[in-house]
Amino acid sequence: MAKALPGKYNPRRLLQRVSNDLPELLRSEELWLCAWCYRCTERCPQGIQPTEIFLLTRNLASEEGRIPKNPKAIIREIMRSGRSVSVPDGFDEWREGYGLPPIGMTISPKAIEEQRKIFGEELLRRLDA
Repeated sequence: MAKALPGKYNPRRLLQRVSNDLPELLRSEELWLCAWCYRCTERCPQGIQPTEIFLLTRNLASEEGRIPKNPKAIIREIMRSGRSVSVPDGFDEWREGYGLPPIGMTISPKAIEEQRKIFGEELLRRLDA
């Protein structure tokens, strides 16, 4: 992500903000740009595991109800359909035209219920904050 968005995302700068400017960082969308690739953790000469620090910092932000619009939309879609991106109308017909099996609009109701148990009511509260 740092290579893709050099002006917006820098793990070193983010780590500095965790220790020097945490309240402002919790309000920032920069915190949510980490893709959990673990590249910074693998390369860190100090062995401090930045990826885990960023995850914990996101948890602090979400406890305050500070989840940006896009992650909220993705989580809501997962809780609704079991997928991170909605399946457009007519998608199964399109797939059929290529000889592919249908995937359906949602995963099974049982799987969605299991996801809701994993996510928990606390996450639902945070999404509505």
